[in-house]
Amino acid sequence: MTERFITVENENASYRLPLWLAFLLYLLLTIGFTYPAVINLGSRVIGGGDAYMFLWDIWWFKYALFTLHTNPLVNNTIYYPMHNIPMVWSTPVNELGSLPFQFIFGNLVTYNLLILTHFVLSGFFMFIFLKKLIRNDLPAFIGGVIYTFSTYHFVAGNVGTLGLTTIEFIPLFLYAFIRFIDEQTIKSVVLMTCFAILVALSDPYIAIYFLVTFSDVFVLYALLAERRLILHEKRFWGLVVSGILTAAAVLPFYLPMVGTVESLHSAHSLAKDAVLYSEDLLGYFIPTHTTFLWRKFSINYNFNPTIAHYFIGFIVLVLSLIGIFKSSPRFKVLFLAFLITAFVLSLGPYLQINGPMLFNEGKSYVMIPMPYYVIWKIPVLDFLRFPNRYSLDVELMLSIFAASGLSVMMRRNISTIIATVVLAVVIPFETITHIPFTTSDAVIPAVYKSLKSNPAIHVIYDLPSGNDLTLPYVDYAYKYMYYQSYHHKSIVYGHLPRTPNHGNDFTLLNPLLQVFSEPQALNYGDIIQRDMPDYVPYGIAALDRDDIHTVVLHKTFLSTDFDKNTEKALSKQLTRTFGKPVFNDHRTEMFDVPRLSKPVFKPILYLGTGWYEPKYYQNGIAYRWMSNDAEIRLSHWRGGYASVEFSVFRPFMKVTDLDVFLDATLVAHLDISSIVPPNVGKITLPSVYLPDGNSTIVLHVEQGPFEPFFMESGFPDVNPYSLAISQVRIGPVKKNRIGK
Repeated sequence: MTERFITVENENASYRLPLWLAFLLYLLLTIGFTYPAVINLGSRVIGGGDAYMFLWDIWWFKYALFTLHTNPLVNNTIYYPMHNIPMVWSTPVNELGSLPFQFIFGNLVTYNLLILTHFVLSGFFMFIFLKKLIRNDLPAFIGGVIYTFSTYHFVAGNVGTLGLTTIEFIPLFLYAFIRFIDEQTIKSVVLMTCFAILVALSDPYIAIYFLVTFSDVFVLYALLAERRLILHEKRFWGLVVSGILTAAAVLPFYLPMVGTVESLHSAHSLAKDAVLYSEDLLGYFIPTHTTFLWRKFSINYNFNPTIAHYFIGFIVLVLSLIGIFKSSPRFKVLFLAFLITAFVLSLGPYLQINGPMLFNEGKSYVMIPMPYYVIWKIPVLDFLRFPNRYSLDVELMLSIFAASGLSVMMRRNISTIIATVVLAVVIPFETITHIPFTTSDAVIPAVYKSLKSNPAIHVIYDLPSGNDLTLPYVDYAYKYMYYQSYHHKSIVYGHLPRTPNHGNDFTLLNPLLQVFSEPQALNYGDIIQRDMPDYVPYGIAALDRDDIHTVVLHKTFLSTDFDKNTEKALSKQLTRTFGKPVFNDHRTEMFDVPRLSKPVFKPILYLGTGWYEPKYYQNGIAYRWMSNDAEIRLSHWRGGYASVEFSVFRPFMKVTDLDVFLDATLVAHLDISSIVPPNVGKITLPSVYLPDGNSTIVLHVEQGPFEPFFMESGFPDVNPYSLAISQVRIGPVKKNRIGK
């Protein structure tokens, strides 16, 4: 690891590329490949989806610190009426670094500039690192192009994950690390530590996916192949001191995140994500329809569409192979070991080669485990969720090896300059996913101008809202948070990488607000029959109790993700409930919530927790998948005996028993094994005593070990033993039923 880091057979004099010119070229390439982002800095947001959350994120830290003068790690403005929501530092480098620029440009322009800057600096800093590594400027420049315009980086920008685009400090850390290996001076230790801290504060995932992984691979390499790298006294203590200082600087930011893992739950099922977001082995080498240059020639493989974004490109692959064979043994072993480690970990807990790799074991299928399975089971690290993010390290190493491969072939002649220009343009075309680059609407709806200036309005209830575990509700919540950065009022909904437990109970456990959160049921029905006039007092009383007197309906959101009839049905229901809208344009309607002096509550039936969104059979009958425990709630019930009927869809052979509880007391243990999949069977409990007031009936099914596995169709499902329920009916014995 001393002197020259890559040796080639025939050293050639190389062209010198001034730093200022390299920076300018990366800037021009960024503007070109992210067009039209540069001309829409103040009107559209780069990416979409997560981008709105990060727009809110950088705004919140500025607003909390400089306006509210409060701790930005505690929030009382989202998930209203919940209070003291624990926050996590998602990307401290961006959150803190953006503060001065927000005062000048605002959060939208600042966010867009951050994304563009990350593309420019990632290429530029990789160029600086490779200049030291291979001492050949033009191949180093191409290595920077490969790194910053990798598919991984493009996808991160397109989705709008600000933290995951902040990859520019990784090559600087490698630069300082190799310098420390050479020199072992105090200056080199300080430099390596500073860049390690910046890498760790870029994003908690990057800190683990790169920094921790690289440290582990380096230590293992040193112990097995070259012990002097860590047994040398100065190197050993330098690495120890650097590690301690880095941990001390980073832990104050990330300890709150680790501490809140127990009190918060992930936006998605961690186990399901670990499987769904694994990388398919062929996904690196075979282009799919998501690749801009090759989409016309791609074949429809069995790739999960959410992970087919890591094609490395044929040019990069060839150059990397040349670099691997031509690089010096020491360099090859360490960096190749890191490349292989990242590549294998990116394949996730189970091996996939054009689909899941299964072997038949009797009547079940077992997947072939991978090393990531072990990491996935380690406490704290289990929140890593997305193994395909190790593709970052794969692209990093490939850019290094590709640059070394080019250094073998390039001579000091005009063809080298031409080849550099061609490669700088063609390589991004192989890996880019969208042309033009993705940008999304960032216009604040006109209705918020009046809301912002009205001091009497404290809370805004935006619709549609609903189950944040599924799309499109997450996208809605992100936009509502972005709108909050304009009007500064509390909002009922929200969404964070770690969602508070019971964060959506206010909406989902209120009979009327539950209807608002799933408007498709207004049009197509649900597993219970809703008597809407009886629901109204429950909803208005809850809104009034928590001082929520403004409801905003975003009609364009419904038009995009639901059919037009659903939008009309929800708008009509809001009008029946609150009266005519006080504001109405083509995008939004605003309603004032009336005050009820003495609401009259009638007996009603509604759904509690444990249900997924409604679906519909071909005959139009609604059904819902249930989790382990699915609730049916009764409010203001007049006591007496009642009959309970529901239909069960049993798609899985292993589901044979269903328990029914009333207020935690078992009232029936049902054998449903006679319902042969995929048939639907009707279950009747002829006489169940329901007490006065409020009660909860819980349908409970044992699901067995919570382990994801691939069904024969190849789709991973973490709830393989679930049931679907339809047409729930509860009513007094020998009297008219109140609901069905």
